[in-house]
Amino acid sequence: MTAESESDVSIRAVTRAAGAAPQSFYLQFASIDELLYAVYAIEFDDLRQAVVQAAEDADDPAAALLAVCRAYCDYALAHPGRYRVLTGVRGQLHDDWEPAQMPGMPAFAALRDAVAAALSAAGRDADPALAASTLWACLHGIVTLRADRPAFPWPSLDDMIGSLVEQLLATPAPGAAAGPG
Repeated sequence: MTAESESDVSIRAVTRAAGAAPQSFYLQFASIDELLYAVYAIEFDDLRQAVVQAAEDADDPAAALLAVCRAYCDYALAHPGRYRVLTGVRGQLHDDWEPAQMPGMPAFAALRDAVAAALSAAGRDADPALAASTLWACLHGIVTLRADRPAFPWPSLDDMIGSLVEQLLATPAPGAAAGPG
């Protein structure tokens, strides 16, 4: 089954793709929203595992952050359909999902933890959640633009990630003192 948006996913379409009767859906899920949550949780956990493993294999916090960023991009490039579902399919508001319990929060927490450790090791007093959110947006942009514009003369992925992490760890936070003078 393929869908361009969450609104294209229906109980009838899901059960048809599974070769099951629509009534059988309710033996597993209370709603289509519950199914979507379960799918997102599984897929985001695969991404979380990849970034956690990358961080564990690194020698220091800056190297761990580089490895986490690379693992994120590698996941997105190796699983473009899954990645698009996780980050690009516009859909429902999911009003009943608590923000702290959203399926992607454990993956984001792994990124935030790597950012916090690298910022601390670099002596940066910056908000790790803000820095991680900004980094996530940048990584998504790198992955998406490279996929959408493959003919553009992109620098290597490693160079782009390295530059991004270097800037994150070296640039003072907005509003921070610019230094002596």
